[in-house]
Amino acid sequence: MTNREKIIILWVVFFLGITTHMLLAVLPIFFGAEIAMPDATGAVPASMVWMMLILYLLPIVIIALVPFLEEKWFRTSNFVISILFTLMNIYHPIEHLQQSPVDSRQIVLLTFVLAFSILLNIVSFRWMKEEQRSHTGVI
Repeated sequence: MTNREKIIILWVVFFLGITTHMLLAVLPIFFGAEIAMPDATGAVPASMVWMMLILYLLPIVIIALVPFLEEKWFRTSNFVISILFTLMNIYHPIEHLQQSPVDSRQIVLLTFVLAFSILLNIVSFRWMKEEQRSHTGVI
């Protein structure tokens, strides 16, 4: 299996992990639980919407482009973005551990997402260091 194939799989795993994280967070709604933050006003902050859009859209774009781009700038960008997501994945479980009560299901899930993020960093680094085999460009 090539590094490119591994990267696609690992980004898909990451995406599924963050999607599952969100689903676990809202699941209690279906059982009548109140999950709103104590100071919630009913309006979602625009910054939160944009952050979530980027968080979800960036992996999708990378997954779609990896089969078509092999240029050094893209391989480097993929690696840098994977590092940024890993840093976020280091902070996020710590943030959850500081909440009361601690949701152990989220901690387990986020730990797995972190582990796969680190693996994504390793494979992305290897791909970044590979010599460019051929110029594939975009379709």
